[in-house]
Amino acid sequence: MKKAFIALVFVLIASSYIYAENITAEIVESQTLQNNPSIAKAKHELYIAKQELYSSFSSFLPIISFSGSLAEKNSAFLSLGDKQYSYRLEAKMSLFSGFSQYNKTRALSAKLKSVQKNYTRAVSNAVCEAYSAYVNLMYTYELIDLYKQIKHRRTENRDLVKLRYHSGNADMGSLRRIEADVKMTEYKLEKAQRAIETASAALLVAIGRNDDITILETDERIVVDKEIISKPDFDNLIIKTPDFLSAKYSLDYAKAINWANKGQWLPSIDFTGRINRQRYDETWDENKSWDAALNLSYPLFSGGKRFFDTKSSAAQEKIAAEDFRNTKNGLKLNAIQCYNNLVNDHEILTVGNFYLESCKLQTDIAKRKYINGLISYEDWYTIEDSYITYQENMLNYRQKAILSKISWIRFLGKVSMKDKEGK
Repeated sequence: MKKAFIALVFVLIASSYIYAENITAEIVESQTLQNNPSIAKAKHELYIAKQELYSSFSSFLPIISFSGSLAEKNSAFLSLGDKQYSYRLEAKMSLFSGFSQYNKTRALSAKLKSVQKNYTRAVSNAVCEAYSAYVNLMYTYELIDLYKQIKHRRTENRDLVKLRYHSGNADMGSLRRIEADVKMTEYKLEKAQRAIETASAALLVAIGRNDDITILETDERIVVDKEIISKPDFDNLIIKTPDFLSAKYSLDYAKAINWANKGQWLPSIDFTGRINRQRYDETWDENKSWDAALNLSYPLFSGGKRFFDTKSSAAQEKIAAEDFRNTKNGLKLNAIQCYNNLVNDHEILTVGNFYLESCKLQTDIAKRKYINGLISYEDWYTIEDSYITYQENMLNYRQKAILSKISWIRFLGKVSMKDKEGK
């Protein structure tokens, strides 16, 4: 009694440090979008790319500067204490820079588009990863429910064999084997219960949370769509994915940078204008002047910089072109694999459900025959064990089917599991 009381106190103390929270798929998605560090990082990168593009627009606008001075001078021409006032207003604007600035802006625009697609990819990856972790959590809860049912069934089978053993119709080996099955199921149940904490921790990491919650609970269970999408045109499908578009915009960026470097071989034209005003003391007449100039410049020799910059950017363009080609080919392969996995994992459920129903029917018949002594223990046990094993297999099939759908959604770069293209 004392030991039981101490154990109860220990459990109560331990449970006081465990915090549980109920969670749903909708909460998983919203919290991931809000808390996931990969999404936050991609958002900052997108912000930086926007600012870089906005900054490049300044090269098409005039640069205006103002300077002024107030000085007191003493010289042979000015009496002590005379003051000089002056200010200058100057404007400078580039009219032509060999299309260098234009192409740099084009490059930054392409970079922004690429970063936008990278952001879309980061969001899709993060949310789908969180969905996968949530599926594992639901799977663990369903596994616990299944092992409770299996434990109950195996306990009934143990009692049946024990009864037949005491009546002389079963041997000790048969009884010990069925008792071992009960213990193995108890172990699997306890293992699944411990796995809840692991699955909860994995989901919290995927969401991007770090708090005192250690156990996540859910009333939702794995649901697989009955319908599946028809086979798509893979060539048209991949050109809509974030990975394809990001690689395409990266190639556009490399092309624009190459053209910007080629522009260094052309002359530059800019316009400057100045207004100067100055006066000495309030009794002196104000002096005014202004000037404007159109300037043409061309660097005759830059130490080889233009030559090497052009060669380097041309090579970078070729690299980007090969990356784009490789990405395109890889995406088609991934699309075919993801789709075929989706179909395979969906179809096995149909076959598996038919097989499970057949096993259950055979098990019910075999149990009645065994009770009536019409079949041997070995025949009954084999049929019974096959049915229980296939129950576990069916749960694994359902988990794999929903994970395949998540992989398909992730490949497309989508976020929500309810997206029409993901059906």
